[in-house]
Amino acid sequence: MWSAVPDVLVTDLGDELVLLDPASSEMFSLNDTGRLLWQALPAPENDLTALLEGEYGLPHEQAQADVHALLTSLEARHLITRS
Repeated sequence: MWSAVPDVLVTDLGDELVLLDPASSEMFSLNDTGRLLWQALPAPENDLTALLEGEYGLPHEQAQADVHALLTSLEARHLITRS
């Protein structure tokens, strides 16, 4: 199960969602796909993959790779945690 870190500040700028880690003052921008996944948290990786498949009609392997890449990036920036 993946969850957003509670201290992360989220700002919706219309065409992007900006995440700010107050501990490091680093910002991270999400496009529409990233926004969809972020707003679905907390969720397991399989559910997020299914969400991308359904929303964008992606093949399972592509959706799975995209979700994994985003989760890895967000985790490396301490914006999400796995439980």
